[in-house]
Amino acid sequence: MEKKFLCYLLYVALVDIRERSHENGDKASFWLCNLLHNLPLVLAEGDHELVNAYNIIRERVDHDNMGQWLETRKQEFYSRYPEFQDQELK
Repeated sequence: MEKKFLCYLLYVALVDIRERSHENGDKASFWLCNLLHNLPLVLAEGDHELVNAYNIIRERVDHDNMGQWLETRKQEFYSRYPEFQDQELK
């Protein structure tokens, strides 16, 4: 139950931040929250939907021409977790 509740809290926080960033005209924060706000609910359900969730995020990143943003995050991830370097994310 704790995992689901923590994921729900993260979901609600991202929705709140998205709303406030829209009101304040902070397009970068709005875009990030809009991209990721549903992910905590997917994570709460278990691993069976992770590939689908990642593919949806990829599609939205491609649609919004934010590929460089995602590529930078991948490189940061590999720097932090070098054991995954040989398991390339698509």
